[in-house]
Amino acid sequence: MRTDMPVREVPENACTESPPAPRLWEPLVRPAPLLDVMMEQVAYLAGHAVEACPAGCPDCLRLEQVKRWLLAPFR
Repeated sequence: MRTDMPVREVPENACTESPPAPRLWEPLVRPAPLLDVMMEQVAYLAGHAVEACPAGCPDCLRLEQVKRWLLAPFR
């Protein structure tokens, strides 16, 4: 064993701890207000009503369903 080699000393502030664990999942985007989403969907369906669609179009069926729900209090 050689004793003439210099010995490296460990600095006093050396940290042997592992880095902090990542934080749990946090939402980056807040959900849109429900009323805004509903109005956007109604606007889409109303705009879809002017298009010529094949029979059984899912958007046309959805529009009829929404119209029934919205007009139910007036019947």
